[in-house]
Amino acid sequence: MKILYGIQATGNGHITRSIEIIEQLALEPEIERIDVVISGNNADIQLPRDINYNCKGISFKYGKEGKISYLKSFAKLDLYAFVKSIKSIPFKKYDLVISDYEPISCWGAKIYNIPCIGIGNIYALTSKNFPRLHGLKLKTNIVTKILCPVKAKIGMHFTKMDDFIYYPVVRKEIRNATITNENFILIYLLTYSDDELMNILRDNRFEDYKFIIYSKTEKRPNTIKNISIFPLNMESFTMHLTQCAGIITAGGFQTISEALYLHKKLLVIPMKGQPEQKANASILEKMNVPIAKNPDAASLLKWLQDDTNNNHIEMKNDIDKIIHRIMDIGHALVEN
Repeated sequence: MKILYGIQATGNGHITRSIEIIEQLALEPEIERIDVVISGNNADIQLPRDINYNCKGISFKYGKEGKISYLKSFAKLDLYAFVKSIKSIPFKKYDLVISDYEPISCWGAKIYNIPCIGIGNIYALTSKNFPRLHGLKLKTNIVTKILCPVKAKIGMHFTKMDDFIYYPVVRKEIRNATITNENFILIYLLTYSDDELMNILRDNRFEDYKFIIYSKTEKRPNTIKNISIFPLNMESFTMHLTQCAGIITAGGFQTISEALYLHKKLLVIPMKGQPEQKANASILEKMNVPIAKNPDAASLLKWLQDDTNNNHIEMKNDIDKIIHRIMDIGHALVEN
């Protein structure tokens, strides 16, 4: 079986999850080769293997105050390049396409009639058992079918609410890490600027706390009093995640999954205008994980002063079950 694996690079989670899955799939004797197509340009980590097709794809642009700038996003949308990318990939040489919500691989599979499995957090939202969220499910179903049409789907979420939904894939660096709880709070809110976060944390009420902020713009580590700012780096971020006393992050699936797996104290501030993050937050809130609309001083202080660790959620690593599911669906689709 020859597989084309599509990865959306609009966030680091798609890549870290895909690395684990591809490495496990490569061990299956029925698979002759796995080629990779990657699109989008918002990710900050590299795939530790050759990328066969690197495409422009569709990327979201971020504004201020944790918001997606849809105006900037649509202004950068290049349909000609999108179609050209599909035509540049020899889809007919593959038996199966697996797509981590990557639109070029999905549409290429549809056009050339290649079986396609969609994998990722967003597919869980399409389940009939997913809680209703003021039309969010309907919008997600419509957007998913338009953006990434697939013949079969494997969803992931913090709870198993359907037979095609699994616990998240947790990368081995997290699974094998030594976990400590040191005296600092990790902040991973890339849609907020460093200045926005620093202005909040300069409040005198935070002077007894130590913070580490990860930044998209900082080029080298920098410390100002009780606040350290680090440039994005997966190795150092992983170290800080396993060592921190708590983490403040957006509603992105992979970072939250790793924090839950590590039983870290967690505060989630979902990105505005991002339906998937809103849905993630709604499930987490039911699981008693604190959610805030903004990283304002009052919300942060209330969370910091709560000495109870709100994260006693047990999650298994389901990668073996996901691999078996991929193989079962792949064989069924290819044979038909």
